Amino acid sequence: MLSGKVVHQMDAKNRIRIPAKYKNAFPDREKLYFVEYAPDCITVMPESVLSTKLASFDEVNPGDPDMMIAKRRILSSIDEVSEDGQGRTQIPKSFRDYAKLTKDVVTVGMGNYVEIWSLEKFEEQMNGMSIQQANTLAYKKKAEQ
Repeated sequence: MLSGKVVHQMDAKNRIRIPAKYKNAFPDREKLYFVEYAPDCITVMPESVLSTKLASFDEVNPGDPDMMIAKRRILSSIDEVSEDGQGRTQIPKSFRDYAKLTKDVVTVGMGNYVEIWSLEKFEEQMNGMSIQQANTLAYKKKAEQ
């Protein structure tokens, strides 16, 4: 399970290293993808997780224009993660813009994927909810299921 957070920096060429604690927890040799999945951050998912999340699009009726637009929008917001010889990956401009990334970033484990946040945006969001509020909300949702 991917959890915790790592604060690090993008270099001058907009590259990061996905922290080893996360990279080593992904399935061995499985392709990773940048995904616009949640607001204000970049999600990095292994192919198996992404495929599961996208499975519902296999049955989209091409005659349903709204679903086709949704499918196009989502699939066009995915890009394969590639690394250089030193294990760095360049974050494409569209993803940097989407997450408003500058130099300081935070990578957060989210169970079976990770999120990459600007440090400022992450801290802003975390300051908006205490751990007690988060636990109350999580257990309330679980009880409703």
